[in-house]
Amino acid sequence: MTQKIDAKELDVIVIGAGPAGGSVARELAKRGRKVLLIERSQEIGEPNYSTAGTSKETVDEFGLPEKILSATWDTFLFATPRVQASFKYPGGKGYVLDFAGLKRFLVEDAAYYGAEVMVGTNVSEFIEEGERFSGVRYHGSLGSGEARAKLIIDATGHNELANAKLKINPLSTEWLGNAMEYVMTNVPESLKTTLAFYFGSEYAYRGYSWIFPMNGNRDAKVGTSALGPMPKDKSLEDLQKKFINALPYFEKMEPIEIHAGAARADGGVKNHVYKNIVLIGDSAHQINPLLGEGIRHALFAGRLAAGIIDQWLSEKDANDGDLKRRYEAAWKKKFGTAWRLSNLAIKYAAGFNDKQWDETIEAIGKLSPDDFFRLISDYDPKVLLKYPSLAAKMIKIKLS
Repeated sequence: MTQKIDAKELDVIVIGAGPAGGSVARELAKRGRKVLLIERSQEIGEPNYSTAGTSKETVDEFGLPEKILSATWDTFLFATPRVQASFKYPGGKGYVLDFAGLKRFLVEDAAYYGAEVMVGTNVSEFIEEGERFSGVRYHGSLGSGEARAKLIIDATGHNELANAKLKINPLSTEWLGNAMEYVMTNVPESLKTTLAFYFGSEYAYRGYSWIFPMNGNRDAKVGTSALGPMPKDKSLEDLQKKFINALPYFEKMEPIEIHAGAARADGGVKNHVYKNIVLIGDSAHQINPLLGEGIRHALFAGRLAAGIIDQWLSEKDANDGDLKRRYEAAWKKKFGTAWRLSNLAIKYAAGFNDKQWDETIEAIGKLSPDDFFRLISDYDPKVLLKYPSLAAKMIKIKLS
């Protein structure tokens, strides 16, 4: 347990122990930095609301242990009530992670390398001294006080603590995605190794619904999402019930958990760094807008930020402007183009009617499995150059 944290000289305070916060704390602690990780939940791993599908490459790249791999998948399914596009990958393509287990692993690894952890603790204020922030004030299960560090990382997810308190970036609900998910027993045999996405008014509202396997492919995560403000006569609970009633799979399935969460799918914030505060993960809207994938990018953001911060802390003459330029340039180089194109794609498809969704999925079904994966996982628009008729078809669908 953290002892006398108020009297310690810290390098970095990380607020939030999700995938981004856990990742950056782990990476910085490995580099020998003095790190304090503050998490408001009473238990690392909560809240447990991510669907958490990812590829094998994610597991290999970030050294994730087998114990957090909840299920395997080898098929992508996109469907409306009338049209389906299915992509099969013999031998398996990826995993559905135990999301709570992932967060525990990252924090336990960070602690192993020397990071200090405070659970059940809220940050109430950023301490501003002169032109910078010297630390935070906190209160919670382990007491109240102040912690001071050279740099602060906000990884508080869609709650966006720094944004809410310091107005670093504008907050908007236009592209705020809200989701509800059940964990259900008895996943049907036909979907045991499938990441299934469902589109159209019978399944979702300005978003999509899904069925992902978990728990050794015995159970499933079943959810629905909505992008932006919903009409007063609609709710996530109603949408979830509608989706479950629309498919025969659920007749023998029973819910054993309920999760809910939110994320901003707007392509990212303008300012990732403000003075000596760095925003990563969902706090920086680092979730890809196309299908809402966030975990892989949160892990990458943590590793990217840690490398830049570690170097910055080692330089006596480095200033906050240097940190901002380096991190934002590195993030844009890796994901800038992909994020812009994905954001355009989701704005393009928002508001599709059922006929447009049918035609879109029919068109997507023309892609080869490898090209489809490159498009939705690697965000590689060059794939479409191999399918000139597909681009023309998509334009025609939008205008129809």
